[in-house]
Amino acid sequence: MLDKNTIKRQLISRRTFIIGVGKFAFLLLLVGRMFYMQFLKKNEYKTLSDQNRVRMIILLPSRGQIYDRHRKLMAKNNICFRLLLDKNISPSFEEELKDIIQLLELDTDQIKEVNNRVRRAGRRIPVLIMDYLDWHQVSIIEERKEILKSLFVDTGNIRFYKYAENTAHLLGYMGQIEKNEKNDLAFVEENFRTGKNGVEKFYEETLRGNFGYKQIEVNVHGKYVRELSESKPLAGTDLYLNIDAELQKNITPYLNSKGCSAIIMDCQDGSILVSTSTPSYNPNNFNFLSNKYWSELIQNPHKPLINKTIHSLYPPGSIFKIITILAALKAGIKPSHTINCNGGPALGGNGFRCGKKTGHGFLNMHDAIKYSCNIYMFEIAKIIGPQKIINLAKKFGFGSNTGIDLPSELTGFVPTLEWKKKQFNSKWSLGDTFNLSIGQGFLLCTPIQLARFITAIATDGKLYIPKVAKSEMECIQLDLEKEHIAFVKEALYSTVNTLGGTGYAGRLNHSTLHMAGKTGTAQVVAKKNTNDDLSRSDIAWNRRNHAIFVGYAPSNNPKYTITIYYDHGGGGGKAAVPIAKAIIEQILEKYPQIY
Repeated sequence: MLDKNTIKRQLISRRTFIIGVGKFAFLLLLVGRMFYMQFLKKNEYKTLSDQNRVRMIILLPSRGQIYDRHRKLMAKNNICFRLLLDKNISPSFEEELKDIIQLLELDTDQIKEVNNRVRRAGRRIPVLIMDYLDWHQVSIIEERKEILKSLFVDTGNIRFYKYAENTAHLLGYMGQIEKNEKNDLAFVEENFRTGKNGVEKFYEETLRGNFGYKQIEVNVHGKYVRELSESKPLAGTDLYLNIDAELQKNITPYLNSKGCSAIIMDCQDGSILVSTSTPSYNPNNFNFLSNKYWSELIQNPHKPLINKTIHSLYPPGSIFKIITILAALKAGIKPSHTINCNGGPALGGNGFRCGKKTGHGFLNMHDAIKYSCNIYMFEIAKIIGPQKIINLAKKFGFGSNTGIDLPSELTGFVPTLEWKKKQFNSKWSLGDTFNLSIGQGFLLCTPIQLARFITAIATDGKLYIPKVAKSEMECIQLDLEKEHIAFVKEALYSTVNTLGGTGYAGRLNHSTLHMAGKTGTAQVVAKKNTNDDLSRSDIAWNRRNHAIFVGYAPSNNPKYTITIYYDHGGGGGKAAVPIAKAIIEQILEKYPQIY
């Protein structure tokens, strides 16, 4: 039997053995882990180490500038000062931030925005606190740079638009990157600016350029040690437009401030010489967008943020009568076809009447265009039916995009018999045909569609893709009878240049040069009674008819077309024609080589 001392020695020996085995196992485990980390996971842990040691700084490219057709600068980059915060420099950056907010006397909205930016920002790149600092603000920061260690002033670019309101809808503006855009540019800070609307948005990738980067090494405190590598950014490409900026500026005062659009197209290549819309806004204010200015814009009932040339839908009104006439000619109706216009009504006791209450009497197709007679259009539309008119309208591009190089262009709408049945569960009526024949009813279009249409008439069937920026001409040659187009053009000449024509107020002050065109009056609301005049100026603005004019000059050899859409202007002959005349005369004066 073992004595107590022997048993004690055996227990100690066993315990020592177990501890020794445990230590050896732990050592093996440690060696194995070291082997795993140093050899098997070497690259992964090296990457993690580098991420803590190496920082990537994105280098922003200089944005391309925008010029007009005469190489006049329309949008450029001005140097500005920005305030940035680096969270890695000092643990007391939050206190420094409070100090600078107080020093710069930021208002409540600015403070909220700054705090949101800091809260959302990570530590990998400095966060933008404020952009577009003035000299006073810069001096305040520089005087305290020893105290405000986490904050520093950097230079950036601010977009400046020389012609401001005159080209706002055309060029657009710069604004903060949106969430859907971040998918493609996930590496940029949330305050990075991209093009919003207009040319700035449509040609964003061209103007933006390519980003560069700089890799720097930092110590454990996040402070700069050395530069490791750099790839310089590639500046964006400058953009040259077909727009005559000075001309656009000079004609804008002719347009009604409540709502008007003007488009001038070059008949030689479909380029856009002028495209303007009122009311407008100042895109430079979006660099320092205040709540007050934004509220003024969105609360304005005349919608200054809308580019009416491509984003507003209107009835084409009597401009559409050209298509009705061409459809009738194609169907075999002769220009000599005579109808007696007694003023209406053309369909029972409803409102299908002529614009002239006493009627035009007996008139042929030429005079029907010249006087813009509704009754004549009703009668020939009744003969040929709606489908021929619908088909020709679509052939001229109504109901589809023009392809203009501006974002979010609306397609307009051409109703069909099938659509009417599906939408209202009712058959197409004779009243629908009458409305269609004079550009009313369900039919809707944009001013740019009207501009392309009248250019196709002026050029004997060239349906251009309108171009804002300089590029190769694109057009479709429509299969139209030459004699039909020639007849219409002769009638459009008479409309402007012979007594009694609805566009007679548009005669040019020139002995040999003339303008041809068509007036339009588009009804907005139904008449309260048959005698109600929706063109008069003493009724509510939003109840008045739209005033329209499309035309071209010189009439014998068209060089430019003009489209005026005057929101609630009353009558086309009284309101839109004088504007067109004034603008065309400016063009003839500036470009005398066209005649």
